[in-house]
Amino acid sequence: ECPSVLCQEFLKGTEYVVDHVSRDGVHKTCMVWVYDKRKANGASFVYFGMKPVDPTTEESKILINYTRRVLDAMGILHGPTHAEIMMTAEGPCLVEMNCRSHGGDGCWRPLARALTGGYSQVEASADAFIDPKAFNKVPDTPPYPFKAYGQEVIFVNNSRGKVKATPGYDVIRSMPSFVHMDGLISPGAEVDYTVDLITGIGSVIVMHKDEAVVKRDIEFIRYLEEINGFFVYETKLENLKRPRGEAIVFETAGPSTTVKGRSHLHRRVFSSDGPNLIRHMSNDRPELRGPLIKRMTTVDSSQEAVVIVDPYSTGCCVAEEITKRGFSVVALWTKGFAPEMKTHVPLSCGNLRYLAEVEEADSLAATSEAVYKAAGKLRIVACLAGGEAGVDLADALSEHMKVRTNGTDIPNRRDKKVQQEIIRRHGLRSVRQAGGDKFEDVEDFLKTEPYPVVLKPVESAGSDGVKLCHSFEEAKEHFHVLMKSQMVNGGECPAVLCQEFLRGKEYVVDHVSRDGEHKTVMLWVYDKRPCHGSAFVYFGCVPLDSESPEAKILIPYVRGVLDALKFKNGPSHAEVMMTPDGPCLVEMNCRAHGGDGNWRPLCLALTGGYSQVEATVDAYLDKKQFSIIPDKPPSPFKAAGQEVILVSYGRGVVKSTPGFEDIKQLPSFVYLETGVRPGSQVDYTVDLFTGIGSVILMHHDARVLEEDVRYIREMEKNNELFVFENHAGYMKSPSIMGFKPLAAKNDLQTLDTGRHELY
Repeated sequence: ECPSVLCQEFLKGTEYVVDHVSRDGVHKTCMVWVYDKRKANGASFVYFGMKPVDPTTEESKILINYTRRVLDAMGILHGPTHAEIMMTAEGPCLVEMNCRSHGGDGCWRPLARALTGGYSQVEASADAFIDPKAFNKVPDTPPYPFKAYGQEVIFVNNSRGKVKATPGYDVIRSMPSFVHMDGLISPGAEVDYTVDLITGIGSVIVMHKDEAVVKRDIEFIRYLEEINGFFVYETKLENLKRPRGEAIVFETAGPSTTVKGRSHLHRRVFSSDGPNLIRHMSNDRPELRGPLIKRMTTVDSSQEAVVIVDPYSTGCCVAEEITKRGFSVVALWTKGFAPEMKTHVPLSCGNLRYLAEVEEADSLAATSEAVYKAAGKLRIVACLAGGEAGVDLADALSEHMKVRTNGTDIPNRRDKKVQQEIIRRHGLRSVRQAGGDKFEDVEDFLKTEPYPVVLKPVESAGSDGVKLCHSFEEAKEHFHVLMKSQMVNGGECPAVLCQEFLRGKEYVVDHVSRDGEHKTVMLWVYDKRPCHGSAFVYFGCVPLDSESPEAKILIPYVRGVLDALKFKNGPSHAEVMMTPDGPCLVEMNCRAHGGDGNWRPLCLALTGGYSQVEATVDAYLDKKQFSIIPDKPPSPFKAAGQEVILVSYGRGVVKSTPGFEDIKQLPSFVYLETGVRPGSQVDYTVDLFTGIGSVILMHHDARVLEEDVRYIREMEKNNELFVFENHAGYMKSPSIMGFKPLAAKNDLQTLDTGRHELY
C-alpha cells in the first residue's frame, strides 16, 4: 500500500530537460532540451516533441547554473543525471532529479552525437568512470552552433479505432531525416485520441545536416496527423444520417436524462425535433420576428379550419402562420405518435393553441368523421402534413375529404427505395441499388458495384444497422448480420438494401408546390469536412445563390423528381448529391424542411420577406399570394447568414458552457439549439450523434457574419465552448520513461534507420 502521499503546487511555465555527467563534483552539461507541449484533443497539454536548446542563451545559462547547484546540494559527485526543470515566472524550479541517464532507450543518442560532433551522455558517462583524460576533454557545455539539425517528434493521434494497417510509419521510415522510431502501434491494436503519453502512438528521432530537410519532414509528419494518415482502421457501423433528419436518439446513463447528480450522454441528431433540448432565440433583434400578417384569403377565414397531421417541428410554424391568418387549426395525431413529441413546440411559436386535437381512428372514414366533428360548424378547407410521420395519412385524408391533395396513386411515396425506382423509370439519375432477403438477390450487385457500398435494413429506425462496407467479404458478412438482427422497432429485418455510396457535394433544395407548379424557396449546401478520423463531419449548412451554376442544374432536376413522384401540393425538402455524373437524389422528404423552422428568420432576411413556411400557407390558402412568390430566391441575397453546426474537439463531463453565452452575444446571433448542459458527457464530434448543437447566424453585413463564424470555429478548436470537470491526468514526462511499459498489450514496435554512420 502507498505509505504516504505528496501534495505539490502545480508548476506553470516551459518545461526543460538538462542532462549532465559528473566526475569528482565537476559537472558537464551534455545537452539541454525543451518540451514542445500544446493543447490537443481537449487536453490542456499534449507532448508533441522534444527539441535541443542553444546552450549559449541567457535562459540556458540560468538553467545550467541552477541544475549544477541542485547537484551540489544533493551531493551528487559522479555519473549521469537527468533533471526535469520548469522555468516559471519566478525562475527555474526542479520537478525532479533523476540520478541516472536520460531514458527513452537512448534513442536520442545518434541525434546528440550528430549535434555535438561526436559524443553524447552515454560516451561521457563511460569517460567519467573509466577514462579521466577523455572526460576532461568533454566540453563544459555542448558546442554551438550545433553541427546538425534534429529533434524528437512525438506522434499525436486525432482519431480512434482498431488498427488494420500502419502506412504512416512506412512513410516516415523512408524520410531522409529518419533515425529511429519507438513505441509504434501494431495492427489489431485499439488506439484513441492522444491526450497524454498513455494514448500516444509512438515517436521518431529525426536528424539531418540540412535544416530545410528536417523542417520539411516534421511538417509532413504533422500533416499525416492532421489527415489521420498513420493508420487504416477496420471499418465499423457508420452513421450516415443527415442534419435535417427527423430521428432522435437519447442514450442515458440512467432512467432519465435529468437524474440529479448523474451524467448523461448527449446523443441525438440535433436540428431535428425532440424534447429535452436547450433552445435560445435572440430577444435583442426585433427585425427577426417579422410583421404580424393576417391575410383574409376567403370571405371569412374565421369560419374555416385546416387539418394538420402531426404538427411538430416546422409543422408548428406552419400551424402558427395559419392561425395568424384567421383560420382555426385541428391537430390530427397519427397512431403511435410519441406523447412527448406532441408538446415539442419551437420557441418561435410561443403558446400555440389548436381548435381541437384528434387521434387517428381505425379507418380513414372514422378518422374523417372525427375530424369533421372536431371542426364543428367550421368548413375544412385544407389538410396537410405537419411532419414526416403525418405524410401518408395527410395524403389519404385530403384525398378522402376532397381538398387539395397529392393523392394516393403512389401509396408509399415516402419509401426511399420506391422513390429511387420511380425516378429511374422517368430517366432521372438515381442511386444504384439492389435489395432482398436472400444473399443471392444482391450478390451480382455487390460483385459489380465499386466499393464502398452502403448496406442497411429496409425497415430500420434512424440509421440502425447502416454500414459502409469496403469489400465484398465485408458486405456479405454484414448482409447476414442484418438478416439475423433485431431492429430497434422490435421486428426482424425482412430484407437488406445495398446501395452505391454517393460521392460529391451534398445539397438541400426546398420547394413549395400548388397544383403541380413548383417554386424553389431556398437552396442549401452542406459544409462537410474530415475531422477526428471521420471521413466527413457536418460543420454547417450554407444558403446557395439561385443563379449559381449548381443551382441551375439542381432546380430542374428536383422539379423533375417532384413530377415523377406525382407531388403536386405542399412543401418538400430534397436531399441531393452532386456526383461526377450530375445530381442524384438521396431522398425526397414530402414535408417542410425540419429543424423547428429555426432557419425561418434567416430565410425571411435572405429573400426579403418569405420562407417555406409562408409559401406553404399561401399554396393551400392564398392562390393570389402564391402567384406573387418568385420562381426561385432572389440573387444576390438581401442578407448574409448560415447554420453553423457545432463540433466538439474535447471529451469529458461538462461543468459549464461559457461558449454558448459568448455565441448568444454575437451580433449575427439568431438561434442556438443544444442538448448539452452541465453534467452532460460529450465526446469528439465524428458524426451527428456526437454533435453538440447548432447555431443560426444572420446579418446584413457579410463581414460581420464571416467574423462571427471564425470566432465560433476558434472557440471550438481551443475547447472554449465548455469547461470540463477535472479528472486525473497523467503527468509523467516522455524523457524519463520508455513507451513499452505503457501498453504491453499493443505489442509495440521499434524501427531503426539504415544510416549506420549515426552509430
